[in-house]
Amino acid sequence: MGRRRPRTFVVDAMLGDVARWLRLLGYDTLYSRSMRDWRLLATAEETGRILVTRDWGLYWRARKKGVKAVYVESDSTPERLAELAVKAGVSLEPDPSRSRCPECNGVLEEVRDKGRLKGRVPPRALEAYEVFYVCTTCGRVYWEGSHWRNIRRVAEEAKTLADRIRNVLGGRVANKHTEG
Repeated sequence: MGRRRPRTFVVDAMLGDVARWLRLLGYDTLYSRSMRDWRLLATAEETGRILVTRDWGLYWRARKKGVKAVYVESDSTPERLAELAVKAGVSLEPDPSRSRCPECNGVLEEVRDKGRLKGRVPPRALEAYEVFYVCTTCGRVYWEGSHWRNIRRVAEEAKTLADRIRNVLGGRVANKHTEG
């Protein structure tokens, strides 16, 4: 039996926070504030990506074309992530070693050689951390700093909400606003 292809996404302009979170969670996620609806739909259709949108009309056009799409109804980040966990099977387990660049979606390379990072990372971070992640596309450098506490807190809140949603659905994971 072959390996299942990892989920990939294309996200509309109204959900930039969701795009960043999907990338932090390790998902290949296309996002541009200037991408028009027709381009989002064509990209999802051509590449097999799941379209994530807050635009009801775009969601229904995707459904009519057989494109997998998720209509996001919630306003808060934890609620949005919970919706994606339930509707699209997104794993809410943040892990910096699996994350993608939240800015450009590039693949992150683990770097332990601090000499490669001098002048690119604040000296205190260079002293405090052993593992860094460099985007192979834009060159930004990341590390598991104190902001990861907040990332994990939001992910835990989203997991709790997702469990509540699943309980309300009685174990039915598929949602009427998901399929394509």
